[in-house]
Amino acid sequence: MEQGAAKIAKMLAFAILMGVAITAFNPHYRQAFLAIARGQPQESPIWKSNLEYYPDIVLPGMPPWKPVIPVDDYAVQSVSQAAAQP
Repeated sequence: MEQGAAKIAKMLAFAILMGVAITAFNPHYRQAFLAIARGQPQESPIWKSNLEYYPDIVLPGMPPWKPVIPVDDYAVQSVSQAAAQP
């Protein structure tokens, strides 16, 4: 039983060391860590790039996402023409 706990502790320590190394050497992760530490996670370059892919996910304190309704130009023209006719 103790051997299993020791193996898990070693794996956890290795994972922590890898996380620290990746954060230290990758500039995007380092800037993301610093932005979170400053309390401004929305300034993280990773968060900014994810906004393009996941626009419906927002951070606390940010305005809620509102979908943009596509507008068909032909439908708008036909409605405005119908409204112009007596």
